[in-house]
Parts: sequence; C-alpha cells; structure tokens
Amino acid sequence: MMKKILMMTIAALLAAGAAHAADVSAGVDFASAYVFRGVTLNDGLVAQPYLEVSGFPIDEKYGSIAVGIWANYDINDIGSGQEFSEVDYYISYSLPVEVVDIGLTYTSYTYPGAAGGDSDREISLSFGKDIGTNGLSAAVSFNYGIGGAIENSLYIQGELGYETDLTEKLSASAGVTVGYLISDGGADGFNDATASVGLGYALNDNWSVGAGLTYIAQLDDEMLTDAAYDVSVVASVGLSCSF
Repeated sequence: MMKKILMMTIAALLAAGAAHAADVSAGVDFASAYVFRGVTLNDGLVAQPYLEVSGFPIDEKYGSIAVGIWANYDINDIGSGQEFSEVDYYISYSLPVEVVDIGLTYTSYTYPGAAGGDSDREISLSFGKDIGTNGLSAAVSFNYGIGGAIENSLYIQGELGYETDLTEKLSASAGVTVGYLISDGGADGFNDATASVGLGYALNDNWSVGAGLTYIAQLDDEMLTDAAYDVSVVASVGLSCSF
C-alpha cells in the first residue's frame, strides 16, 4: 500500500512539474557492475536509467522538493537473465537553510523480480557544505532503514568531493566516501570506502556525456563479508539531459 501511495504521489508531482515548467533531468548510465554500499549486486554489465523533477513553484523561503525514479537493468547477469532487478522511488526536501545544505529524503527500494514484491524503505538526513570557492565540498548522510531487510539499520556515509571546469565544456570530478554501518542485532563498524574520478562533457545546453571509474574498498570483512564483496572496480559511461 505504501509503495502504491508513493508511486501515485510521484506521478502526480511529475505531472504537476511538467505543467508548471519545472526542472527535469534524465539519463542513463552503463556500468561494468552494480555495487551498492560495498555489496556486489551484479558483477556484470548493467544499465541504470533515472528521472528527476525539481524546481516546483514553491516560495524559496519554504525550501524545495524533488521527486525521482532510478532503476537497475541487468544486461549481463549469469543466472538471472535480462531484467529490471531494482526500481527505486524517492522524494526529497531541501530545507531553506543558508549556512549548510540540509536534505531529507524518503526512498522506497523495490525489486520487481523478487517473490512477493519485496521492498526496503529508508529515510535519509544529509548535511553538505562547500569548502571555500575552489570546488571542494564535504557531506555526511544518515540513512535509517524503516522497513524491509534494512529495517532498524543505520548507514552513515561521509564524503569529500572536488569538481572543476577544465574547459568551457569539459569538467572533472573526484571524490572519496567512507561508510559506517550500525546493524540491528548485528555487528557495528566501518563497512566500505570508495575513491572515484570522473569526466563530463557538455554536448550543448541540454545534453552531456560522462565517464567515471570507482574503486571500492572492503574495510572490515566482518561487516562487508567476502561473499558480498566481489567487485572492487566499477567503470561507467553515461548520457544525460536537463530541461
């Protein structure tokens, strides 16, 4: 029931956004594997399309809202075949605070191929801040499971990022993350870390292409087990548009 309500809410907001000329961004990434918080969910080629609508006609003193859909399609997954293995729906609210960027997000992770249509639900609270004006930024997010297999678990992620324009159309980015997992009834500790680099190229005012490379590290084999940690490097290319 909750998933149906969320899907109906997002559909209504998408329609309202289109009617009021909101900001829309969409795209698809092709990656050599699908890894989520250190766990390898598919060690083969995947396609990951997404759509987000933001910029709704809300007075900025009340903050801003964005809604979106993200999916994973298994192109090459031995044993499962080609299918959408995951479709996520989310709605986020950015608080009207100037000192630091604060966001609150509700996400429903759904698995179309799972028996019974299982889903995981999560609420995330994030804080972000630019460090000076040289392209550096820092962020931390607290992701708490409120349903499904992740219920009562807390995943805390710290992030440090850097972005710069190499030319008028070419940009570069780099970043590192560290994740700490607090499990319900299980062990607590540092779970995974990543280091990534990327390039983006603007084809025109609306379309862009990009490529990235991410290294995933296993910080504690009791938290991120050897069975779950299978892929350590993921390469990706993508196409995106905004209007």
